[in-house]
Amino acid sequence: MKTSYKEIIGWLFLASLLLSAVLWGGRLWNTASLYFGPKTEVQLYVAAPGGGLEVVDVKIPSRQLNAETLWKRLQAVSQDGRPTLLPQGASLLEARQEGGTLVISLSGELVRSQYLGSNQETALVYSIVNTMAQLPEIESVQILIEGRVVESLADHVDLTAPLRPDYTLVTAN
Repeated sequence: MKTSYKEIIGWLFLASLLLSAVLWGGRLWNTASLYFGPKTEVQLYVAAPGGGLEVVDVKIPSRQLNAETLWKRLQAVSQDGRPTLLPQGASLLEARQEGGTLVISLSGELVRSQYLGSNQETALVYSIVNTMAQLPEIESVQILIEGRVVESLADHVDLTAPLRPDYTLVTAN
């Protein structure tokens, strides 16, 4: 019962192919479940430069419905060529739930490098509040800048307390 080197190499090759298929198959299955699993429809409220909010309907995998995913989707929609007030460099630093309030800390880029009139500031703030308030059990949103409570972004909207969504700012498309 002599086994040649070619046979051993052949069997090792087949074993490695099988192992690769098992490992990649598991990864592909997890990836597929993200795309084909149950989805939740949410509205992204995009702040228009003239003030007001435009609504964009998107579907998000139910397992990924969280503040970080909503922020990323809001940024992506805001950067897809439509005019928006959400600065490109603004990022979500932290999100935590305190009772029915979602406390989010955003980077300072949210307030730097742009002048916001009262309509624009209101639209930008409620773009974030209305979008985030769709998370389960969230009734209000507290916006912090780099972990600190600020009075406002541009002296028009009081950010010292949590805000409830305001859907009256939605403009007709």
